[in-house]
Amino acid sequence: MGRLLIILTLVILHSPSAFGEDTGPTQHPLLRRIAVFPLQVEGALSEPAEKAWWKVREFLTKNHRFLVASKNFLIQKGTFRALGELSPADAIILGKLLDAHALVVTYLRDKTLYMKVYEGDYGRLLWHHKLQLEPSVPVAKQILSAAKQLIMDFIVSIPYQGFVVVDSLIGKPVYSEGGKHFTKVDVGVDSSVEVGDQVQFIRVFSDNLKPLFIEGARSEVFAKGRVVTLNRSIVTVEILQVVNLDDVKKLSLVRFPREFKRLRKSYALRTNLQADLGPELLANWTTLADKEVLEKKPLVTSLSFLVNLAIWLVLAF
Repeated sequence: MGRLLIILTLVILHSPSAFGEDTGPTQHPLLRRIAVFPLQVEGALSEPAEKAWWKVREFLTKNHRFLVASKNFLIQKGTFRALGELSPADAIILGKLLDAHALVVTYLRDKTLYMKVYEGDYGRLLWHHKLQLEPSVPVAKQILSAAKQLIMDFIVSIPYQGFVVVDSLIGKPVYSEGGKHFTKVDVGVDSSVEVGDQVQFIRVFSDNLKPLFIEGARSEVFAKGRVVTLNRSIVTVEILQVVNLDDVKKLSLVRFPREFKRLRKSYALRTNLQADLGPELLANWTTLADKEVLEKKPLVTSLSFLVNLAIWLVLAF
């Protein structure tokens, strides 16, 4: 317990808002490492609840987009226990102890199954939803299916479907071939992304305390491209428009608009869940071809002036 208190104290003291400092919008990093805690239910439901816990983990890990804490790891850290709603302080402590980007808790109250996902660094609520179970069907027969639906709804609420990776043979996130610029993006093993799909490189910001993946986020697009090749879970993207090429970095968030809409239409539980892609907040687009022209224009202008000057001098003498 002493160790946990020390961790919490250090986190609070180093938090930008610990003393009320206004730091403006905060940027959401890639969500990669997730800890899923056992479902909190009454003792008679422990067996179906354990099966539901395994199913939630399976759904998060099957496409390889997320790294989920193992049961042995949670036991070693003394955190393998059923949890209900968390306070920000509890979420921060668990996040630091488990080195997790997100914490998933699921609990049953009467005949309603709740699931909440907390951010590991600052303890804020990322997402939450609940399912009312059928009163005429035994709860034990519904927990697994309900938990599966809830975790899928969480996955499709995430506003990006991939992230930039660095090819070990290339050694950098952006590379050039034939005067074009490319990058590699990890989209998971069960993605429906296809060659020719549009791509958006985005930043996700929050300037309020609402759940980030429900109403608390805004996104801005800083580069656009299209998919040119597929290789299992990695796609090659040609960058067509960009604000600043240096902004395309390792772990940059990537959205595939067609895949984004498909996932939300197929798996989102809430009928009123908006399928919009958010406003494009960066409008100063420059195509890479235009950028090269703009960079060369001063040189061309100078050479043209010198040539004209030389011709004038020859004619004058």
